[in-house]
Amino acid sequence: MNISGYQWSVLKKLLKRRFTQLSDEDLIFESGKEVELFVRLERKIGKPQEDVARIIKGMQQCYLQESLL
Repeated sequence: MNISGYQWSVLKKLLKRRFTQLSDEDLIFESGKEVELFVRLERKIGKPQEDVARIIKGMQQCYLQESLL
C-alpha cells in the first residue's frame, strides 16, 4: 500500500474518528513498515490485518476522490 506523509496525516485523523480507542502512538507510520502498523491496529481494534488494510484502502480511495473534486 502506498501512503504519502500528507495523505497519512488525513487518514490518521479519519481512523481516530472511526476508532476512538486509537492513540497517536498506535498510528505512527513509517514508509516501508506498513505491516508493523497493521499489526498494531489489528491488536487495538480487534480486526484482522486484511480488514485493517481494507479499511485504510477504502479511506484512502475516498480521500483521493474528494481531493479530485
